[in-house]
Amino acid sequence: MRLLFHVRSIGNSLLIVILLIIVVLLQVLDKTFGNTFTISLGNIFPQADLMVFGLMVIISIAIQIVLMKKTRGSVKVGGSKSNLGKSVLIITNLLQYAASGILAIILLETLLTSKYYVDLLETVVGINLITSSVLLAVLSTRFVRTYRNYPNKVVLAYMVAITILSLSGIITLIYVDNFLQGKPDYITSDFNPFISYSPTISSDLVFAYQLILLISFLSLWIATIFLTYHYAIRSRRIKYWAIVSIPLVYFASLYMIPILDHLDLLGVLGVEDSPIYTYLYNFFLNTVRTAGGIMFGVAFFVLSRKILHTQLKKSIIMIGIGLIILLGANASSLIILTSYPPWGVISMTFLITGSYSLIIGLDSAALYLATDSSLRRIIAKSSQKDYDILKSLGRSEAERIVTDKIENISSQVYKEIQSDNLFAISSEPTNVREYINEVFEEVWKKDQNSLRKAKD
Repeated sequence: MRLLFHVRSIGNSLLIVILLIIVVLLQVLDKTFGNTFTISLGNIFPQADLMVFGLMVIISIAIQIVLMKKTRGSVKVGGSKSNLGKSVLIITNLLQYAASGILAIILLETLLTSKYYVDLLETVVGINLITSSVLLAVLSTRFVRTYRNYPNKVVLAYMVAITILSLSGIITLIYVDNFLQGKPDYITSDFNPFISYSPTISSDLVFAYQLILLISFLSLWIATIFLTYHYAIRSRRIKYWAIVSIPLVYFASLYMIPILDHLDLLGVLGVEDSPIYTYLYNFFLNTVRTAGGIMFGVAFFVLSRKILHTQLKKSIIMIGIGLIILLGANASSLIILTSYPPWGVISMTFLITGSYSLIIGLDSAALYLATDSSLRRIIAKSSQKDYDILKSLGRSEAERIVTDKIENISSQVYKEIQSDNLFAISSEPTNVREYINEVFEEVWKKDQNSLRKAKD
């Protein structure tokens, strides 16, 4: 029985990794086919774009359903006992299935009527951006609580990054909605997204959208540096900085190419006239966040390598998977074009899946650390700096669990005392949490002293 359980566990994890690879490929193809390859294929195969789009939609819906079912099973967590947790799980699953259903309707529309309704596109984008932003906001509260109890620069960095990502989703929704509101009700194959009418959009909104994308990327990059910086000390610094700078250089190229174009340097070099230039520019433009997401996610894969606790390892890997899917899902620059078929919408439907995987991974990691005292001791004794985030998460979650239990017991005892007395005071004692905090501080001091003695 135990062997069967282990085999199933490995099977689930391997399946999710395989699905992650397919998701990344889908996101890259979704954001490059529409602008490049399908145009070339259309000259050879009639309606090649619809055939490719339809196949990708079917694959993406199937993957989203499997991921939503297998994510919790992979990290071995059950349903939540809190009302907030239950609501988050139920609503998230319902909205993911709703978004997948609308995507299927858009596909059927394009196949049967050779057009699609813009309001459906707007609805599926809105569902994903709003749900993702709410999930990330819930996740950021976990980091806020952890940082408030046990300050740590890595926790602070990820707290800021996740909060900005949540805000980015709302600003992106407003930005995309402003464009879609001015589009025709139906988009057909005759619609030219590059010369057709589009609404006048506020320059302040454009600036806010571009700024929040820049800040969200940089904040995650900085958080990743804090998480992995100790590798620069242990290994060659030049090699480390060369690797972590690749996504930053990739991202900076988005701003450098327009500058070179404005200075006519590309024309002087004869690059603009090359057909390869269009392909490469679109590829760079639409995959820069995917490249960044891979680096941000791989940082957690590296963190999990030396962890022997199987379920904690899987939870940390799930955090990395969530980041990779989430960062690659933003395709707003394609959505606002309303091309035919609607390229970019497939990637956007993975926003919920990515955010869900991220919050499940972090929540389960904190739970395993909080409920396994031997695991906490191993993490606490480790000198590795990348374990700092795990130390803070474990101690914060353990304190929350103990505090909730003690407060619950305290409340029951208090009610029993009140029922036995003739008179009742107007408020409960307020020193319960202060007492608990004092106990935790005392325990932490003893652990620190024992660690110093062990080192001596």
